[in-house]
Amino acid sequence: MKKQKNKTRMVSEYEQYSEIDELHATKWKKLDLMVPANFRLLCAILDVKVEDVLHDFMWMLSYSSLKEATPRQRTAARKFFLLCGYGKANYSEKQVSKMFKELESIRRLCDTIDGMEAKDMELFWKNQHMYLQYWFKRWFKKNSRPDELTVLQKY
Repeated sequence: MKKQKNKTRMVSEYEQYSEIDELHATKWKKLDLMVPANFRLLCAILDVKVEDVLHDFMWMLSYSSLKEATPRQRTAARKFFLLCGYGKANYSEKQVSKMFKELESIRRLCDTIDGMEAKDMELFWKNQHMYLQYWFKRWFKKNSRPDELTVLQKY
């Protein structure tokens, strides 16, 4: 009888964070919006698509990887969002500002990865995915929100 060798397979305990899970990932979302006539007309005059304006605003506001966005544009988007009072029912303006500052910090880290080796890059993205999931859960439950985390699927 031939003796079998025990094969040991090393699995990273953080393997699940190699790719961000579906719940926390960037998604395509089909929207059916009523676009005000004045906005449509202005976009037509300026030769800019409504979709481009909304796309740029979302990416600037979230401090996501829109390379052309300047710090001034991102600050203006954040100020607009705060002035509209979005999220006031659950969070103070100070808390919402802190959320934006944290997203800005994550963005700054992403700007430092140029020239990073592949192995380090993989670790960086795992860490980023882990942190974004943690960040969402922490803020979502901050004020004892009764909803389940799966409410994220609606957004």
